[in-house]
Amino acid sequence: MLIFAVAALAVTGLSNALAGDSDQQAGLLARASSPRFPFDENTSQYCTFWYENDGSMPCTEALDLFSVSLEDFVRWNPSVTSTCDNFLESRSFCMEASGEPVITTTSTSTEPTTTTKPFNGIQTPSPTQPDIIDSCNKFYWVNNGESCENVASKNGIPLQDFLAWNPKAGNQCYGLWANAYSCVSIIGYIPPTPSEPTNGVETPTPIQPGMVADCNKFYYIKSGDSCGSIASNSGISVSDLINWNPGAGKQCTSLWANTYACIGTLPAFRIKTRYHIDCTGDVYNDVSVRGGMCINTGCSVGSLEIAAEGYCPDGQVQISYWEQPNCVVQVVISTVR
Repeated sequence: MLIFAVAALAVTGLSNALAGDSDQQAGLLARASSPRFPFDENTSQYCTFWYENDGSMPCTEALDLFSVSLEDFVRWNPSVTSTCDNFLESRSFCMEASGEPVITTTSTSTEPTTTTKPFNGIQTPSPTQPDIIDSCNKFYWVNNGESCENVASKNGIPLQDFLAWNPKAGNQCYGLWANAYSCVSIIGYIPPTPSEPTNGVETPTPIQPGMVADCNKFYYIKSGDSCGSIASNSGISVSDLINWNPGAGKQCTSLWANTYACIGTLPAFRIKTRYHIDCTGDVYNDVSVRGGMCINTGCSVGSLEIAAEGYCPDGQVQISYWEQPNCVVQVVISTVR
């Protein structure tokens, strides 16, 4: 009784993924154009962002979080002292002002400031994410509920580029501001163009980290999806889903939302099983084989005929065999490209 297993070698060209604990969802720091709590009547009339002081952090930490200098904060909020005292709980405070008048020493008249082109020649809108890169030349307005992954995907850029251009968002994207412009391109940047992979299938983006290269069927993961629900809806096993998306982890605890997962793979080759050891006799199995597929030889197979197909037209196939009860065959495939 022969049990055949087809083992395959590693495939190159897998997509890289940004490092980090990605099963946690990125959040947005709430911004508001009008205050919800009472505020001092002398607060700057040009305020564009209000911070609702719920008492969760002291004054200096709040300024650090929003990259605001004490000098600016006191100017916008005259009720606060130069030592950041009088930062009262359940009060609204201005954390950003736009269009403040320019004060000069040669005239008593004032004029509102206008948007000017910085040294890079690009007109920058306002307000922006804090500390966006100076060479930014394309901007995207971040709405409430959007994450870094959403913004990067909508603008066709890798997540790691978006985080590099908007560093205050942080590696886990907890510092992304809603109702502000983010940078989605820089001067001289050439966005990646989708190219046909070696398997002939156009792969959507973004994808799960470490997804197999021979994937030909994809599922867009929404918030609240689980490996069990995805597998059930796609008609596959959870073990297949994890094998094709190894970045999800053995227990499927690191599945990324708002990305594509693999739910089907290309056949690697076609296999015929024959009764005699010299590839003659009756054909018992005639199937297209893919990774992780199991076939039953029925104790009636002495040899295999293998024909290139799909993902493995020129690759190498390594064959091994062993005996198990009921003549059940496990076929595990990878290829050398």
